[in-house]
Amino acid sequence: MDLKLDTLRTTTNLKNILSRIKGITGIQHWNVLCRWGLSLSLKQKTLPRLVDEKLDGVEIDFDVFVGKNKNIYTQLLINNLRKNKIEINRDNAYKYMIAHVNRGISIIYNKKIKNICDLFNF
Repeated sequence: MDLKLDTLRTTTNLKNILSRIKGITGIQHWNVLCRWGLSLSLKQKTLPRLVDEKLDGVEIDFDVFVGKNKNIYTQLLINNLRKNKIEINRDNAYKYMIAHVNRGISIIYNKKIKNICDLFNF
């Protein structure tokens, strides 16, 4: 299923956290960090809190965000929606993609993850 998502947008607060994580990890691209966040959040047993703040931080084109693994990330998101009995449509996928990235980046920052190997400890 192709949901044709357009742009990942974050809050200003998340943009500030991403900037700090870039300094800690040395990873210079928002999309890589946001992929880490999405993956880490999808691994959690509960749904993330939906983001109800203004999305005026980082903007990443969806194709850049997911890169060459678009089908994998899209299917992981769809599977998570199904597992949690959320209707699969573009609006829900977009809302939960943002929520997962937000939660995942917060976990990365709070747990002081410095490299990809640290992600395997969760």
